Amino acid sequence: MPVQKFRTHEEARRALWIAPGDPRIPRKLQHWLGTWARLYPLGRPRGVQKFRSIEEANASRKLWKRRAHGTKG
Repeated sequence: MPVQKFRTHEEARRALWIAPGDPRIPRKLQHWLGTWARLYPLGRPRGVQKFRSIEEANASRKLWKRRAHGTKG
């Protein structure tokens, strides 16, 4: 990533903004959505679940993790 130098805080603040219609917007949006999905994956079971054994609980956890990451098996 290139290094940018700024003389004032205002110049640095303006450099963060992207103009409407800029072709980089979809790529940046995809990056941020991917980051958000990794930090807060969907598909996590809600509420409290009871299991008869630790093996059953681990199998359930593996299943929802596979579903959250979109893998099969």
